[in-house]
Amino acid sequence: MTIIFDDTPKYPGLRGDLARVTSIEDRVLIRAVDTMAEEGVTIAMTMQQACAFAAAIVRAAADIQEASA
Repeated sequence: MTIIFDDTPKYPGLRGDLARVTSIEDRVLIRAVDTMAEEGVTIAMTMQQACAFAAAIVRAAADIQEASA
């Protein structure tokens, strides 16, 4: 299953963890890998769920930016 993520960008986390995202058929797939534990998880979402998740990430980042201003 992870082969579908091979050509996708890697989004690094704070401690070397990685996230990737792709779409297949009618699903958005998010892959998160904990590099220290060598474990990964893939979450499948509908387009609507993925859009809501992306908006929540943007809001959380904006909250941090606002708090540090």
